[in-house]
Amino acid sequence: MASKEPEADDPLELTGVVLAVQDETSLKDMAACFVEEFLRDGWSDEQLRAMFRNPRYRGPYLVWRQKGEAYIEEVIQEVRRHHA
Repeated sequence: MASKEPEADDPLELTGVVLAVQDETSLKDMAACFVEEFLRDGWSDEQLRAMFRNPRYRGPYLVWRQKGEAYIEEVIQEVRRHHA
């Protein structure tokens, strides 16, 4: 397969960002955003819980490590209520 350097504005180029979570509201908003995104893909509550416990999902894992299972469960149920 031919390989070339991606152009600066290539929308398919994989990029990463650092998530600086400074306060409680930012953390909850971030967690809710992850839940909402995957709920739209049809994920079950158990799949969502597993995502937060998986270190490969760095953002969700950060929330789980800082806040724990009960917090994650609360966010999942809150987002489900708002999107039912």
